Amino acid sequence: MSQTKRYMDLAALTGNRPLDCSYHAAFYLLSQEPELFETARKCVTVDGIEFAKIKRLTKGFDETSRQIIDLAHNLFSWTSKCKVTPFDISRLGYPYMEQACNAIFIASGEVQVQIQAAENGEPEMLLDDSPYQRTQRVHRQIDQMWAEKLSGQDDTEDMER
Repeated sequence: MSQTKRYMDLAALTGNRPLDCSYHAAFYLLSQEPELFETARKCVTVDGIEFAKIKRLTKGFDETSRQIIDLAHNLFSWTSKCKVTPFDISRLGYPYMEQACNAIFIASGEVQVQIQAAENGEPEMLLDDSPYQRTQRVHRQIDQMWAEKLSGQDDTEDMER
């Protein structure tokens, strides 16, 4: 089963209701590995994600998987204690570091998970970063306005001298 199908299965366990960014980030991480997905699917209900149960059931998993679970929990519930540091994320290596960073963008709402049909008809997951690109454009425009304003102030000061 592909990550896309695993992700869709986790989302379906919530009753197919609209989900916020925190769910999408958590499901993105929890659907990466088949073994992690099989455990997580037992802990997702219409009421939410039972991370305490996921952590209990994955005690014997490797350290990387446990770090991914900890990140998913913190992105889902920002008040949860997260032992994973930015340094730890930098040492996850490919593909886990990329997945962790993608999940952070998803949780922020700056990247959206989109499912669409691939050429072969199978569902395919895409990460839409257009909200992030809009944010970048707004910041560039603000920076440009400030630069123009400051440039105009310099001209005014020169004229006063």
